[in-house]
Amino acid sequence: MKTSRESGNRANTIAKDVFTIPNAITLTGGILAWRGAEELNNPCGLSKAALGRLLDTIDGPVSRFTGQTSDVGAALDAITDKIVTAKILYEMKKQKVAPELVIGTIALLNFLNSTATGITNLRSEEKGKTRPTKSGKLAMAGETFTLIAYAGAHVAEYANNPKLAKFLRGLGATAFIASLPPAAHSLYTYTKQALGKNTVPERMPPTGAERSLRLMGALNKFNKCG
Repeated sequence: MKTSRESGNRANTIAKDVFTIPNAITLTGGILAWRGAEELNNPCGLSKAALGRLLDTIDGPVSRFTGQTSDVGAALDAITDKIVTAKILYEMKKQKVAPELVIGTIALLNFLNSTATGITNLRSEEKGKTRPTKSGKLAMAGETFTLIAYAGAHVAEYANNPKLAKFLRGLGATAFIASLPPAAHSLYTYTKQALGKNTVPERMPPTGAERSLRLMGALNKFNKCG
C-alpha cells in the first residue's frame, strides 16, 4: 500500500514537472524555429524562426514567474535549444545565408559548451542540474540576434532590397562580435566545472512552493510581533 502510494506521488511529481506552461513554450518555440529554418529565403520562414527563438528566451522567465522550475524543464530547454540551433546553422550553411566563419564559430562554441556541460552532469551526483550561466544566456541572445539578422539580409536580397540587406548584415556582424566575450566567459566557466574546479554556483530562483513557505514564515513573524 505504501509502495503504491509512493509510486503515485512520484508519478504526480513527474507529471507536474513535464506538463507545464514553460515546457509547452519551449516545444512550441522549437517546432516553429525548426520549420522556419527550412524556409529562410522568404519572410514567412524568417518570421517562424524569429518567433521560435524568441519563445526560447522567455520560457525561463515564465518558469520563474509561475514557480514551475524543474530539472525536467531545464533539460528540455537545453536539449531543444541545441537541436534547433544545429538545425538553423545547417540550413544557413546549406543556403549560404551567413558567412562560414560566423556559422562555424557558433557551431564550435555550442559543441564545446554541450560537451563540457555533459561531462559536468556525468560527474555530478545531481544529474542534469547544470544551469546556463548569465554570460551563456547573453552569448545565446547575441548569437540568436546574429543569425536572425543574417537571415533577414538573405530575405532582403531575395526581395531586391540591397540597402536593407547590407544594413542587416552589418547588424549581424556587430551582434556576432559582441557575443564573443560572453561566449568565451561561459565556455571558460563550463570547462572549469567539467574539470572539477571550484566555481561559485549561481543561486537558483525559489520555486512557487518555496515562495509560499517564505511568505507564511514572514506572516507568522508579523503576527507574533503584533
